[in-house]
Amino acid sequence: MIQGRRIYLKKLDPDYLSDEYVAWMKDPEVLRYLATPLVSCTVNKLKEFVAAANVSGRDYLWGIYLLDSHQHIGNIKIGNVDPVLKFGDLGLIIGVKGLWGQGYATEAIKVATQYAFDKIKLRKIVAGILGPNIASYHAFLKAGYRKVGRYAKHCLFEAKFVDKILVEKCADGALPENRGDELR
Repeated sequence: MIQGRRIYLKKLDPDYLSDEYVAWMKDPEVLRYLATPLVSCTVNKLKEFVAAANVSGRDYLWGIYLLDSHQHIGNIKIGNVDPVLKFGDLGLIIGVKGLWGQGYATEAIKVATQYAFDKIKLRKIVAGILGPNIASYHAFLKAGYRKVGRYAKHCLFEAKFVDKILVEKCADGALPENRGDELR
């Protein structure tokens, strides 16, 4: 268990997935900004997804739980961990719509990022956010991430191409170098 101020993160167990989790993964509003939403989600597909993440050696998948009530409100994952280059990417979902906009995503990002730096010994975490997902972008900024780029019209979202915003946070707090447009 990894504890924050109002939440804690706990490794998901494929044998004990909450009914709420399954419901989120069938809710188009909750899944709206996922880059690759699950198609026809079932309990068995979720169990397979969680089990695969737990044994991959490159992914850390946790449930996000409220500290006071132990309610499962979302998931967060540090994935594609590169053990040589020491970086990974972060993605999350807050499934309980009534808790959107209350800072739980920001807190989960902070807690998972600190764990990645302190325990996994990563030097950098990156994330890609669909341009229309302003709330997620702001959550990352509030968690100390910095915008480092944008892929123009990179992702298909609601039948049109939209930008993908790239953010990162370095363990040493370093800012990306600004070298202009020239290649070296």
